[in-house]
Amino acid sequence: MNNTLLCGGVALCAVAATAQTIPVSTGLYRIPYADGTEMKVNRDEKTHTPIGRYDLVGKGGSEPYRIVAAAPGTIRFIEDSFSAQIDSDSGKPCTNNYVWIEHANGEWSKYSHMRKDSTKVKAGRKVGDVVKAGDYLGDEGKVGCAGGDHLHFEVGVPRATDPITTVGGFLQDNGDSKRNRRARICSIPDQRFVAGNSHTARKVPGPMSAGSVEVARHGLPIVDYQCLFDQAAIAGYQPVWLDMTNKGGDAFVNAVFRPATAGTLRAYHGLDADGYQAKFDAAKKDGFRPVLLESYRDDGVRYAALFRKVAGPGYRVYHGKEAAFHQNAMDNWKKEGFVPVSVSVVDSGGRRYSAIWEKRDVGAWTARSQLTPAEYQAFYDENSKAGKNIAYVNGYRLGGAPFIVAIANAATPAGGMQRHGLTNAAYQDAWEAARKAGLLTRGVAGYETDDGVRYVATWRK
Repeated sequence: MNNTLLCGGVALCAVAATAQTIPVSTGLYRIPYADGTEMKVNRDEKTHTPIGRYDLVGKGGSEPYRIVAAAPGTIRFIEDSFSAQIDSDSGKPCTNNYVWIEHANGEWSKYSHMRKDSTKVKAGRKVGDVVKAGDYLGDEGKVGCAGGDHLHFEVGVPRATDPITTVGGFLQDNGDSKRNRRARICSIPDQRFVAGNSHTARKVPGPMSAGSVEVARHGLPIVDYQCLFDQAAIAGYQPVWLDMTNKGGDAFVNAVFRPATAGTLRAYHGLDADGYQAKFDAAKKDGFRPVLLESYRDDGVRYAALFRKVAGPGYRVYHGKEAAFHQNAMDNWKKEGFVPVSVSVVDSGGRRYSAIWEKRDVGAWTARSQLTPAEYQAFYDENSKAGKNIAYVNGYRLGGAPFIVAIANAATPAGGMQRHGLTNAAYQDAWEAARKAGLLTRGVAGYETDDGVRYVATWRK
């Protein structure tokens, strides 16, 4: 899997230019079928007539296929009193059944051709209802101008008054489909419905509320990270911490976001070694510096990185190096005044190290990359007594055993809260307790054990 993120400030990641003329939606949407439903894109925004809309069809499983809200919002219009299928060439009015939902960003989404009474009666929906993404709206059908059972789905920005036609529910003042938007669909390739492609509907990361001091997610399937990142950007957040955890061959994300600050950000994930090197070279040329580097397995060794365009001390970086190279850096770069600030280890025929070093004074420091969970507790106790506090943590699995990477130094303030060996639920409880105490997440990492994934984390003011 090769996924990359490239963003400036809080702007959304750039979408590659194509021949399509429909503007891209600012909002993010899920597949509008119930979780677990397999569906196919019969027509996309380029092949639909008129352009800018989608024809989707459920397949496999049992009918009728349940249609759900693609994003949270308020139902503004419902028509579900019709039952007849209309030949679009007959000249008769297209008496479609439909639901229109208004979303917080000003975009609306439409769900059309659903079965009679499946919205008002079966789903119990009414105009004015506030719905969440995934809430049931009705059943796929062929009511109105439809060649067969399917869902007509579209996203648009209606005019302020008299937004749709009563019959058919079409957007008013929509010549050349100027009001339609190409929907960004979370957790599918390129966030785009493409004619002929099939997908399975499921829950995806939803919108974030703006204004929080910190937003954190853990244990998220890596396929959902792009959606999470984009939802964060829409709400005005940027990532400050990123950790990838492997479990049973799959990759999961632990991420921390905070309100966007000065200094442009570039963030990437899913890069192979050559891809990472190319992004690093380009970032360095443009005046960016690496602030976090992570390695993990996802169809081979992959890299994730955060770069910021900010002033800072001199630095050195390497990725995918053997243990001997890393040890040589530990032995010699320390003499030159460099200290490790980010160290990630991945199993690739043995330990492979990726690290960022900076030339700055942090006082006494200690770094270990092969700590067992039990040894980590002793490492923490010993360094705390010596006035060196946890500045960085990471985790990995090698040879069937879990290991923790930790850096402690005298410049990191004492206090706060440190935990390790946490289950998913225990980590969530610890994060909530830390936030109530006014602490921020300074590092979190997952590592696979025989009993599932466990978390090590540190929180400070």
